Amino acid sequence: MQNLKSSNAKRRKLLYYLYYTPLVYFFPTIFSRLRLKSLLNHKNSQTKYIQSRVKYYLRKTSTFKVSKKAKNLSELFWNQFFKNKQNSHFIDFYMLLQFFKKSNKTDFIYSSQDYIDSAVAKQHPLHPTFVKSRPIDSNNKNSILLKLNQVKLFHFISDSKKFENKKNQAVWRGDVRNNSIRKRFIKNFYTSPLFDIGQTNPQQDVPWMKRFMSIEDQLDYKFIFCLEGKCISTNLFWAMSSNSVCVMPKPKYESWFMEGKLKDGVHYIQVKDDFSDAEAKIDYYKNENDRCIEIIENANKFVQQFKNQKRERLIQLLILKQYFELTGQYE
Repeated sequence: MQNLKSSNAKRRKLLYYLYYTPLVYFFPTIFSRLRLKSLLNHKNSQTKYIQSRVKYYLRKTSTFKVSKKAKNLSELFWNQFFKNKQNSHFIDFYMLLQFFKKSNKTDFIYSSQDYIDSAVAKQHPLHPTFVKSRPIDSNNKNSILLKLNQVKLFHFISDSKKFENKKNQAVWRGDVRNNSIRKRFIKNFYTSPLFDIGQTNPQQDVPWMKRFMSIEDQLDYKFIFCLEGKCISTNLFWAMSSNSVCVMPKPKYESWFMEGKLKDGVHYIQVKDDFSDAEAKIDYYKNENDRCIEIIENANKFVQQFKNQKRERLIQLLILKQYFELTGQYE
């Protein structure tokens, strides 16, 4: 678990690339392929918990063919490192693919921007495709989730501040560009005494412009708004590992974090999509310490399942194994 002093995003990102880039460039993939069978045969690989998570992320059960645009490991490597800007989505994906045959082909959305620019963000891919996030609905079988962009998203904290000693307010800082929901939220509620909210991206002549606020400073507040951006809410991960309560509308998108499993009043406080009941909810819960502490404990417990790195890798390898079995590429 990272402490608050190591929460600086730039530092985490630098350490991530310093560690993983040499592995992608110079580490022979043959060593990973030789380890695959022993990893997949781990005693925990068939437990009900692990199998339930595999089924959650990969919902296809019948055989299918990869698309004409599918790429093998070498094609992904050359495409990503010499045609596109290097990013953590690809590195996370590559570190998993290297355990399988180089000739195996996959459909993969490279980055957040590719995801947003494609129809995938609002609809679903035509072919089963590995993605960072997907809409939460019954038609998302072609969107296969993996733990991508880990360096940014899966940052959990240790909060030493007790809930009852925090400010009776809800806090939020963030970018509102190209996001009508965040803009409406800020515009309508920036003057509320119950909220300390503001946009941090530079813009002239807006009264809700506020200074950047660190994670450590945000932890002084009892409630933290977690608002979806282009897809998922990126502050939800660290907020749910804190001693503050997450407040948000019902999630519309989910990632490896399984946002679709979160329950109102159990893991977070749910507000309406237009935030019309947000003030009333904060006003009520600020005097309900016991209920809030129970929600915090449930949220912390939910987060705990993502901290076992060996188990997380095993689940992803099982997903890839099943994908290659369904596409006739696994021997």
